[in-house]
Amino acid sequence: MKIINLNKKTFFKALIPEFLFLFIFILISKFFISKIYKVIVIIQSFQNNLNQYQNFNIDNATLSEINELRSSIFNVTNSVNQLIIYLILFAIIIFITYNILHSIQWNIIYNEKLTNYKRYLLKFAVLNIFFSALMIILSFNILKYSRPFLIEYIFQNNFLYAPFIKLLILFLLSILVIYLFFIGYVFLNKYSFLQSLKEIFKFRKIYLFFILIIIFFITSIIIRYGLIISSSLTNLFLLGVIISIIFTWYKLYLVNKLKTE
Repeated sequence: MKIINLNKKTFFKALIPEFLFLFIFILISKFFISKIYKVIVIIQSFQNNLNQYQNFNIDNATLSEINELRSSIFNVTNSVNQLIIYLILFAIIIFITYNILHSIQWNIIYNEKLTNYKRYLLKFAVLNIFFSALMIILSFNILKYSRPFLIEYIFQNNFLYAPFIKLLILFLLSILVIYLFFIGYVFLNKYSFLQSLKEIFKFRKIYLFFILIIIFFITSIIIRYGLIISSSLTNLFLLGVIISIIFTWYKLYLVNKLKTE
């Protein structure tokens, strides 16, 4: 397989939206993490006040105590609503940014320049609604099984095989979903939305899926040892650049292989 022989001009053009997304993602994440952290601190402070009223008896309470309790409940509720709004806004902004910049990238990789971009963007965004829903479900289950596994392994040095196998299956399923949607991104350039969905499930050139598994394994090692060196914002950006380059190469390689059919 000629893995390295790819169009360098297209590769560098495809890196521009990838790096832009990385830069915007880090800035937006930093902004919202700061906001969310402040809200969580406020919630914790008011929760401490509420803990004082665990054995609260309204019949024996003074008016000032009742007002203080109401105020604490109101502030906690208000802060929780604010937290939910921040999370929703973060998800919406990332979703829109991802769709715009990565649709540009996939369109350039396939056509070597922007071609019928508005139609492609619409199909790309609709497909990503399904993709986002699937990834949210998979991520929820990964978090669900990660908690007992990590607690047992870190604090009791006990390796639980059942949760580990479930996590491994979920990770592989996540990579498979990403791979299938990558195929969808490719064929959206050529076919209608419904025809592209049919192309996704033909499972053509399955070795490309195994290459993606290897890439995820390599990038996870890079992230792990990169974070050991430093967790600074600069280092996170450099790690993001390296990973972006690797995945952009894979996308270009995937498109070239699928276009030869």
